[in-house]
Amino acid sequence: MIETPRARPGVRAANAAAVLSVIRREGPLSRAAIGQHTGLSMPTVSRQVAALMDVGLLREFPDLVPAGAIGRPRVPIALDETVFAACGVHIGVSTTTYGLADLRGTLLDSDEIPTPGGSAEDALAHIAGKVRSFLRRRAGRTVVGIGLASGGLVDSARGLLDHERLGWHRVPAADLLHRATGLPVHLDGHVAAMANAELLFGWGPRVSSLLYFYAREVVGVALAVDGALHRGPGGGGSVAHLPIGGDARCPCGSTGCLEATVADRTVAERAVRAGVVAEADIRLVRAAARRGDGTAGRLLADRAAALGRAVGLLRDAFNPDRVVLGGQAITDPAERLPDLLRAFAETTTLPGADIVSVTRLGPALQATAACTGLLNRLFDHPLDLLDDARKATAR
Repeated sequence: MIETPRARPGVRAANAAAVLSVIRREGPLSRAAIGQHTGLSMPTVSRQVAALMDVGLLREFPDLVPAGAIGRPRVPIALDETVFAACGVHIGVSTTTYGLADLRGTLLDSDEIPTPGGSAEDALAHIAGKVRSFLRRRAGRTVVGIGLASGGLVDSARGLLDHERLGWHRVPAADLLHRATGLPVHLDGHVAAMANAELLFGWGPRVSSLLYFYAREVVGVALAVDGALHRGPGGGGSVAHLPIGGDARCPCGSTGCLEATVADRTVAERAVRAGVVAEADIRLVRAAARRGDGTAGRLLADRAAALGRAVGLLRDAFNPDRVVLGGQAITDPAERLPDLLRAFAETTTLPGADIVSVTRLGPALQATAACTGLLNRLFDHPLDLLDDARKATAR
């Protein structure tokens, strides 16, 4: 097929993304190996490698040339992880986390603040100020943009955010943060961002289907098939009102909804009513359980069991190859994980209860996931995003 001038930019971008993707997954690779993995011709591989090296995404590693090899095409090419970084901002109900990650998703630094109150505009201006100060401390890296992740209803295409818990409605969050920082901003739902982090840097490359389940102050789920997230009309679905039993009253008027049952605040408020703690703070409940308080331990065990029942129901509905769990409601009281897994095994009706794993992205999951949203765009459109970042820096 003859390429038209209109078609070339799209083909060039796709070829650059293909080369970057295979090196990220398999590298370091020689040019010949890149061609074998991608199916691209050697001249095309050479052009794309040169372009990606020119912008600083790739570099040659002569020290890795196999002994006895002759000729430049055998020099391995790998990601250059020393030049660029992605910033990530995760806006939670109570805590906002921000960080900086390299091209491998390794978190270089992170920080958190209480999520500001007041109007969305004031809150985002405050967050932007903190992020600018944070990035000045990492002046040695070229920041390609900001991945903004949040709960609520997210319109990624328009950069709009509706977050009922924060009182935000149709907020142009991406544009506000872009204007305040001067950097390209990509907005995504926080559960989708965390699932993308698993796809890029966790279980994703090893399984054909993955169900990601998140629980903290809110709950969420994302399904990925063949390395791509399923995104239905209007964004992701919701499991907040999945009926799992119990007497917790939900704002929807029902009882036993998942989110109302397992949210940090629900558990903490129950601990206050039981006289375990004086303040509705989940950290105090965990501390009381570690000191041996039986009531606190039972509250956390009950929550873990409710989470396990929910995961079991969802596993049966989607039947994925792997279920990955994330969020502090699961990872912080790690001693309650057996309660969750036991409830899961008692709930699922499908064979094989050993498909559940806890994310390995660690306690800075939110910041890493937010960074990953931007890294995902970089890997899919490397030359375009870097061009946008350069234009923003020039202004």
